[in-house]
Amino acid sequence: MALTTTHSADRMVAVNIDPEIARFIDEIKNDKVHGASELARQTLNVLRIAAERSQADSAERFLLELKGVGEKLMAARPAMAPLFNIVSRWLNSVSEESKKADLALIKRLSISRTDELASDSLQAIARIAEYSSELITDGDKIMTHSYSSTVVEVLKKAFAKHRGIEVITTRSGPGHTGERIAQQLRLFGIPVTFIDDAAMGLYLPTANKVMVGADRICADGKIVNGIGTYQLALVAERVSVPFYILCETLKFDSRLRGDQVELEEKEVWEVVKPGKLPPEVKVRNPYFDITPLELVTGIVTENGLLTPDEVICYMEKLLT
Repeated sequence: MALTTTHSADRMVAVNIDPEIARFIDEIKNDKVHGASELARQTLNVLRIAAERSQADSAERFLLELKGVGEKLMAARPAMAPLFNIVSRWLNSVSEESKKADLALIKRLSISRTDELASDSLQAIARIAEYSSELITDGDKIMTHSYSSTVVEVLKKAFAKHRGIEVITTRSGPGHTGERIAQQLRLFGIPVTFIDDAAMGLYLPTANKVMVGADRICADGKIVNGIGTYQLALVAERVSVPFYILCETLKFDSRLRGDQVELEEKEVWEVVKPGKLPPEVKVRNPYFDITPLELVTGIVTENGLLTPDEVICYMEKLLT
């Protein structure tokens, strides 16, 4: 079993994590396909499985065990705020309920709470799709970058609501997540043009709007998203194309400023095959970058459209 440690009052307690649960956590850590909202819901599923399989003989031991799993999940993808936020909400809720529950009841409550939080996230995305589709009009050509299940839902909704909608999607970095966007949108019948990231500047002037997701909205309003988002925002400003971020408030995180976020890097072979370059050449493969809020037209959440000034006010409230 994988061993982790967690705290109970002033004690440090060793907690064994089931090997299969540890494998699920590694899958989330190494996932190159799904967006942050999807991975947040996957973390809930891991917590659900951990709760169902727990062999703890007391409520206290059960909570320590699940807290250990939760801490591993929160650390799995440091750039993705919803994983931290959704696990925190789950742990806080379950810990509060445990004060008045025995082991059997706290297990049932912890499992039901995972279902509730997953449902809340899906409902939030449905509301974002409603709000965002109002920003789109007949004949719009929307450019997107870096896979986002929220953006896919928005474009699906807009295509059903408006005539003549088209999408331009980029390859989206070494991870090629743009391929998944193109595949899904074509299943809905949406006309898609697929381009390399290097062609952003050439194609963006033909678009009416840019809509992308986010992995984190930082305490200073800066946006962490898939690598290349910053470049796209710069080009959008240059050619005066509105640039929208679509994300649930689960992705707002007042803990860190943009310059404090740990930006993940992946395998360098995605950038260049081994042996193709001299060994002295350093190869980097960052998966995320940071976009300043001043380049953003607005952020659409489940509560509606936030202007940049409103985003800052919202983050300040979270800090108080």
